[in-house]
Amino acid sequence: MASLHTFSSGMALTPAFPSRSWSCQARCSHAFSDLRPEPRPRRRFQTAALCSLGLIASPACGRARVARRAARILLLGGAGRIGTAAAVHLLKRSREPLEVVLAGRSAAKGAAAVAEVEAEVDASCAHQLSFCQVDWQEPGALETLLAEQSPTALLHTAGPFDAEPRVLEAALNGKVPVYVDVADPMSYLDKAIAMDAVAKEANTSAVVSAGAFPGFSNILAMECVAQLRSGDPACELRDMNFAYFTAGLGGSGAVNLLITNLGFGDPVPVFRGGAYAPQRVAGSEPRRVEFFLDESDPAFEFVGERDVWSWPFPEAGTVPRLVGITGNSSTGMGTAPGIWNTILVGLVALVPRDLWQERWFSEGLAWFSLPMVWFTDQFVKETHAMRVEVTTSDGRRCVAVQTHESFRRCVAQSSAEFVLHLLERQASTSSSGLSWRPGVFLPEQLAEDEATRSDLFQRLSQTEGTVSCGVRVSS
Repeated sequence: MASLHTFSSGMALTPAFPSRSWSCQARCSHAFSDLRPEPRPRRRFQTAALCSLGLIASPACGRARVARRAARILLLGGAGRIGTAAAVHLLKRSREPLEVVLAGRSAAKGAAAVAEVEAEVDASCAHQLSFCQVDWQEPGALETLLAEQSPTALLHTAGPFDAEPRVLEAALNGKVPVYVDVADPMSYLDKAIAMDAVAKEANTSAVVSAGAFPGFSNILAMECVAQLRSGDPACELRDMNFAYFTAGLGGSGAVNLLITNLGFGDPVPVFRGGAYAPQRVAGSEPRRVEFFLDESDPAFEFVGERDVWSWPFPEAGTVPRLVGITGNSSTGMGTAPGIWNTILVGLVALVPRDLWQERWFSEGLAWFSLPMVWFTDQFVKETHAMRVEVTTSDGRRCVAVQTHESFRRCVAQSSAEFVLHLLERQASTSSSGLSWRPGVFLPEQLAEDEATRSDLFQRLSQTEGTVSCGVRVSS
């Protein structure tokens, strides 16, 4: 049974962050209210016990409670590094009161997560933050959690997503209005999309793969497609290439290493000659990529050129599948210091693909290499960059580049913005006048609509820590 640990915290309603986007200066509004019925009373024995630990502010503690009808966002994996960054962003970005519930297995980590979020958000009486201790993988625990919390939105960041989409299924069964996750395996996504009819029946709007890459990268690709097809909807798209660079774990720990290792055993979901043709080339095909538009782009100094190698990010398969291409697609990533790229490419050449898919091997290697990664991170600036390139059969090219100070925060901020976008649509307070749309979607499916794409692009390109974001078409 899930146990509820509540911490009421007054936090400031700050305006949207000022734009740091290189090419996009438009501001966007983030407002929603009255999204859920009055929450159930907390169980008194838990409240009393935790108030003595300083994790709760009851009336006796002298802090005001939030308005009862604030939207409640349940953050699965909320005590993790992505989860806390998402919570900070949600509380800073929202113009209306929010109730954010961090859910995780460890009470100690939960207390630390609450303290970390509280320290990063200005104090006032606008929001409520709490922690719920639960092992959602235990039979029945997830369903109990959703029944007790009755969330308006569920944000799932507890990767890796190498199993069935159980959390999405539970959210649909529980009729949670909004669901967002940061999944990336193609097998997971195909199973999730197959639940579209169930989501429509539950009146749930769910977006899967809604992080930085995949997620924001899909939106950048759709923006490139839109610009190339502007004035010529029948324009024939040829190639589509995705490339990413990250340096510094940002405290994300072994999970990111595990996800990377597991991916070396999976086929890379790419197109060849206009047809879907997955290739077992993860960790190979090294190449050099320019993570800038030109030398006046801030990304030129911040990231510059980097080496990348193939990895099975799903957008190289899902976006071309949606828009149609006649040529090839690719997806790759690289890191720093460069020695890591050399080591990984060498390991993949030596270790059989099937062994990478074994959880015990990939997880063991992740924990073994973590101290070395932490050590080298002391000498490498935390960095994140994305480049998306789309070409046409008549020789035109559109390139989108985005850079950010932190991979961890960019993933968290992106997923949080997808949540806020859907909540505004549910409350009919979207500044773009967007209506509610139930179903299960990949980011690019939402972005087929011009108004939705514009709203998401503005949100995602203006998050705190963004160094640059630009799109350019050339002949």
